[in-house]
Amino acid sequence: MEIWLRQNKKSFRFAILPSEYELTSESDNTQVNINKLGEINLIGKRKLKTVSFSSIFPKQKYSLCQYSTFPTPKESVKTIEKMKNNGVLSLTMTGTPINMDCTIESFTWGENDGTKDINFTLEFKEYRKVKVKTSKRKEKVTKKVTAAATQRTAKAVNSTTYTVKKGDCLSMIAKNLTGSSANWRAIYNQNKGVIGGNPNLIYPGQNLVINV
Repeated sequence: MEIWLRQNKKSFRFAILPSEYELTSESDNTQVNINKLGEINLIGKRKLKTVSFSSIFPKQKYSLCQYSTFPTPKESVKTIEKMKNNGVLSLTMTGTPINMDCTIESFTWGENDGTKDINFTLEFKEYRKVKVKTSKRKEKVTKKVTAAATQRTAKAVNSTTYTVKKGDCLSMIAKNLTGSSANWRAIYNQNKGVIGGNPNLIYPGQNLVINV
């Protein structure tokens, strides 16, 4: 087995493997007492996994060392502290199921008498990225609203004001301004507040707003 920490372009390999490691995986279940049924367990979501182990940063080469070019104990401590402060890193323990993004939750260390080796204990907590999904429905609604606003703007731009002259009627005005006398009803509906209840009674001087 090899144990690696990787963060950005920095990698750190532990020189001496721990005698054991501990992986904790829990669920956020809730126990509830229900009358006549007693206690039941409501299944919750999975909590973040934690991994912990203890080992040493050797000052000299021992038979337990996995490789010979390992950093000094003080250099190792400095590297771990820096990774801890920088946030998310990856923990890989080959030959095990552990290969995950995580953070260093705690780092406890102390120097041995005489050997100048450093004993340490590390605890890691899983890091999960949060993915934000874009609602397609929201996009469609936005497009519809934008299109409707554009149409309203276009209509506003193409509106004109016509002053009624002697001898005018709505069908004649519709024919002259829109090209079709059949549009007289649309003109009436747009100007009902000006014309009144009878579309056949319009008077010179009335200003009609017409969308052409």
